[in-house]
Amino acid sequence: KPKTKDDSAPVDLFFFVFIINTKLLFITRWCERTGKINARDVIARAQTDPKKGQLSSEEETALDFEPTAEFPSTSSSNNTSANTSSADCSETKVQQQKVEEEEGTLSSHFMQRTFKGLEIKWGETPDRYKIVFAMALAFVVCNMDKVNISIAIIPMASDYGWKPTTAGFIQSAFFYGYLLAQLPGGWLSNKFGGQRVLPFGVALWSIATLAVPLIAGDIRALSISRAAVGLGEGLSPPAAVDVISRYVPVNERSRATSIVFGGLNMGTIAGLTIAPTLIEAVGWPSVFVLFGVVGFVWCVWFDNVNPSDIVQISDGEGTSQSSGERQSESGDEVVANDEDDDKIPWVKFVQHGPLRALTYTHFCNNWAVYTVLSWLPTFYKDSLEVDLQGAAHLALLPPLAGLVVSAVAAPLADGLIERGVSITFVRKLMQSIAFLSPAACMLGCILSEDKQLSTWLLPLGLGLQTFSFAGLYSNHQDISPKYAGILLSITNIFGSMPGVIGVPFTGWLLDQTDSWTISLFVPCLFFYVSGTFIYARFGSGERLVLEE
Repeated sequence: KPKTKDDSAPVDLFFFVFIINTKLLFITRWCERTGKINARDVIARAQTDPKKGQLSSEEETALDFEPTAEFPSTSSSNNTSANTSSADCSETKVQQQKVEEEEGTLSSHFMQRTFKGLEIKWGETPDRYKIVFAMALAFVVCNMDKVNISIAIIPMASDYGWKPTTAGFIQSAFFYGYLLAQLPGGWLSNKFGGQRVLPFGVALWSIATLAVPLIAGDIRALSISRAAVGLGEGLSPPAAVDVISRYVPVNERSRATSIVFGGLNMGTIAGLTIAPTLIEAVGWPSVFVLFGVVGFVWCVWFDNVNPSDIVQISDGEGTSQSSGERQSESGDEVVANDEDDDKIPWVKFVQHGPLRALTYTHFCNNWAVYTVLSWLPTFYKDSLEVDLQGAAHLALLPPLAGLVVSAVAAPLADGLIERGVSITFVRKLMQSIAFLSPAACMLGCILSEDKQLSTWLLPLGLGLQTFSFAGLYSNHQDISPKYAGILLSITNIFGSMPGVIGVPFTGWLLDQTDSWTISLFVPCLFFYVSGTFIYARFGSGERLVLEE
């Protein structure tokens, strides 16, 4: 049955309690495997028998634990057995209070040791893993600020009387800024390094997000604000790809790319989980305020953890990425002198057939991602007649499926490359799965008369599209590690166009036909099939040969 407002609170509470308990269980298991004591057993002993709750000498050594008070002994209980019942009750309360104090002390010390251990582990972590993890968190914030409008637009449209066409144009304003940021973002990342460009983008989109509640009544100002969000977020992909190509070896790039871009799925989950709860509790302006503040917190944190002395690595074939000399997959030498680093070979890029095929593939991939991401909550609300919370929770399923799929696709792709399989074959295989799987699932939703089928088949297909992280999103680094950021900015210019034209076009078709099949599903199927053919026919993982 459709979920009512009162039904949502237990679901949200269960969801967050589940996440917290899972993390605590993980920490406990880690401590046990690394030789730390099992704190739960100690606490359990203290609860059943206070004397047994005392730590052994080995356990005290493991924790460096110096108790400030002894657990009550059994002798004290024996001495009080002859007292009155009121004295027994008082003594029992004192013992219980002491046990609880010891439990709190032990738990506090246990957590301190755990966090100290994690801090040591973080210090021992290689710099390239640190910066990949930090970029993944930035992408989490990135998609939180991107998807918040897809939920907030529902009450905003109700407050201001917007039609679907108007709502579509407001959502599409994001992609105008996103498109404009691509080439500047690629050039800046190539010139100054992606780790310097990314924080600037996060700060820019956070400011624009914070401004939304102040200007929401003015459609023009709101559109400019959303375009500014897109401008800041448009710097993120070129910056991330530039960092990966500089510091991550070739046999780890699929996993690094999946981890970083997988942050988008995490951001979608966080945004679609937090936004409806905040909207119903406080109102839609609170979403933009909270998410904007989170972006500034990340900037401060990144400034403290960003390794300043990180060294560029070899590109996996014996040459330094900063030297300018590279080898193609077929052994051809790629020439680019240090003195010509500022001269970007734009003509070579435009003439390169595999890059043109990759550009069209990027367009096809993003048509489905942007149109479905923007309209999926509204689709569920209209088709299944669920409330705002229900629509948001159903929209969580595709990114959840994407997280699971990316955990399989990236190691699979890197493993095939390590076994000597052609990079070209691996990229085409991953991208074919990324397109044909969601096409089959979407076709099943169209042909079936069961509306409930879309609640699991459509998310499954969109989750399988995450194979593209090991396909097209890793292909730029194959073609040219040195200019990977610029190549992604080139393909992403056309990859942004589905957001500019596809999102409002879907809204316009919905107004004209009142059919989700015609407005949302049919265009996606066309681009899935045509993208698969073009990339399989003309795509390549070989290195681009640049001659002086």
